[in-house]
Amino acid sequence: MSDLLTLSEGAVLTHLVTRAELASGVLPASDDLRLWARLADGDGVPLAGGGRVLTSLDTGEPALTGPEGWLARLEPEQVIALRLRDGVLELSAVELDDVPAERVMRVVQGFGEQALDALRAFAEGLEPSPGVPVDVVVLELLMKAPETFADPLPPLAPLLRNASLEVRGGRVGIVGAPWDTASVADLAPLDIIRLALVRSALRTYGEGADLSKAVTYLSRSDTVLARIADEVEREPLGPALVEALPRTEPAALLLIARSAEGEGRSFEASGLISEVLSLAPGLAPAVHDAAEYAACRTDPGAPLPERAAHLYRQLLAYAYRPARRRLIEDLIALSVRVAEPALADLALFENDVVGEFLDARAEWLRDDEVALLESWRRTPLRLWEVLDVSGHEITVAAAEGGDGDGGRVTLADELLSGQALPGDLMLTRLLGDGEGPHVFGHPFKVAPERRQEMLELLTDPVDPYAVAAFFRRLGRTPGATGGDARP
Repeated sequence: MSDLLTLSEGAVLTHLVTRAELASGVLPASDDLRLWARLADGDGVPLAGGGRVLTSLDTGEPALTGPEGWLARLEPEQVIALRLRDGVLELSAVELDDVPAERVMRVVQGFGEQALDALRAFAEGLEPSPGVPVDVVVLELLMKAPETFADPLPPLAPLLRNASLEVRGGRVGIVGAPWDTASVADLAPLDIIRLALVRSALRTYGEGADLSKAVTYLSRSDTVLARIADEVEREPLGPALVEALPRTEPAALLLIARSAEGEGRSFEASGLISEVLSLAPGLAPAVHDAAEYAACRTDPGAPLPERAAHLYRQLLAYAYRPARRRLIEDLIALSVRVAEPALADLALFENDVVGEFLDARAEWLRDDEVALLESWRRTPLRLWEVLDVSGHEITVAAAEGGDGDGGRVTLADELLSGQALPGDLMLTRLLGDGEGPHVFGHPFKVAPERRQEMLELLTDPVDPYAVAAFFRRLGRTPGATGGDARP
């Protein structure tokens, strides 16, 4: 501790104080003031004017506490300074009107270099996180140039964020660092670095920036390209970035195509994918996208019921694309993984993914297919009671509390008729296929004693999250006849 005191002597760190912090008398110290939290851990540090500054971990993150009223003279949104002088912390409010620019640059550069080193160490399995602790960098800067923090500089957290660095839990990393470490557990070290650097280049792009290295990284790793392409579809690129990407590079063209797809411009994306494949015929993500777009063009000679089944499969493929996959994953998180097929159907209709599909891809659909999909959008989720099963036919009726018709409906369904029993309750949507009602999705089975509970959930609009949570509470394995979702 004596070495730490000696090294920190004369240094001043700043923080923008909030009304809540003043009211609580506690200063968060996970980033701006982290060095002082390290110094005050244990017995604390004397405070000028009396009392001691102590480190608290009551909230899970380090915070500084002091004697009663130690923050009383401060105002919300003031920049405060804590300076160590002669082993004592001095607290004051400061104005940052004349900040030494050279020292600010030194700090930013030091953190940037350390953040890159931390990323490499993490990728190689030497560190548990892709970020470097704030206090470690501050100490290294003080060792190299003790005068670095001799004058009040802007608070570290906003200063570093403005310099295109990320601050998470007291650590600093490059923008795009894989803070969710499990998400890159299957990647090779070099691919982890490439992934982070490409993310950083795309997320911090400024006019005139050089994207050549990012495109090179993408071109050298199919794994990184596939991941970045998925991310771009979820969060489409801005116009300036799209314009800056070189259209002579297949990897760059793929990102532009995925960005268009993410914004619902599938027809444009399809043309771009054709360009990608003309440059790189075997590029896997482009081959996959091209096949999906081609599948939207159905055989005009096929009867509508056959095309209806194909359309439903295309809807599911669309729902599982990166831009919408989270809708299904969120429902699974509230329910059970084995119910995923039924939950995917729930996500399709209750989030109007069907409408998005029509907006994006209607140019490839035939008039009767568009009309069919529009009718599907208007078809409600209902609770049905199985009345009879005969051969491949199953007769159902709307359960009490439906839309009032309660009429009997007979379906020809080899799979469903082989699993359902009279008296079963199933939650599903009967969709027209051009000839009559059909079950395309996977029904949930509802226990008879929970009939009314389910009916109360089927109000307009249906909350898919409430329905998903309903089946998690059942404690049985979902299935059309033995649980809650058709396998």
